[in-house]
Amino acid sequence: MTTTASSPTTTTTTSLPTTTTTAPPQADRSAAYIYELNPKLTPVNYDSPALLPPSEDMGMEYIDRMTFICDSPTYWMWPLGLFSDGKDSKQIWTGPEGTMTLAYQGSYHILDPYDKKERPIRDVVALHPPDILVIALGINGISFMDEAYFTQEYKDLVTDIQEISPDTIIIFQSIYPITQKYKYYGSITNAKISAGNSWIMAMAEELGCSYLDTFSVLLNDEGMAKDELMLKDGLHPNRDGLTLILDYIRTHAYLD
Repeated sequence: MTTTASSPTTTTTTSLPTTTTTAPPQADRSAAYIYELNPKLTPVNYDSPALLPPSEDMGMEYIDRMTFICDSPTYWMWPLGLFSDGKDSKQIWTGPEGTMTLAYQGSYHILDPYDKKERPIRDVVALHPPDILVIALGINGISFMDEAYFTQEYKDLVTDIQEISPDTIIIFQSIYPITQKYKYYGSITNAKISAGNSWIMAMAEELGCSYLDTFSVLLNDEGMAKDELMLKDGLHPNRDGLTLILDYIRTHAYLD
């Protein structure tokens, strides 16, 4: 009888490539407890895809890329010399009196900082297409504009800008809080402002823009703007407040 020995079996193991995934940055929830303490405030939707999360500090080079269409609380960044070019900066676009009202954006003439002539907003955008445009409007309309009116005017402005300057990155900035020292507190409250900010965030999602939660930056535990960050009028952030806002913008950056 002949016995045939079986050949040894060779097994080959193929290693699969490993893929490392980086978790997306998490929203800045540092002020979440303030909304829990103050239920009259509309809380921030921290799950919104429009909300800009924390980033590395992008420095003044990032701020230098920005133009602000704004009302008076943000306007003061210019006279206080908080931009790289100081008072020679062309980064603040608003009315000749240093403010504007959202409700009149369709017909209002702002001061073109390049030649000091008054022009419609859309004409200034066409003449000087911004790299990054921050929309910082709303405090002058929130007392009398309901959600439908507010969002109609806001969207009208933004969609026109998107058509005129399609390469411009547009960021919506929340309305800043106020203190009870503001002479019209009552007709404007932080409850109204936070509700308006929720409309702004929803529009950012709808229109493919980003959103900065600068409202929360200035809040104290009572749901009011911190007195030490505001001028005595209770409406306008002071130098420290606006510097804090710019620091927040630098560290919650839009990353190309």
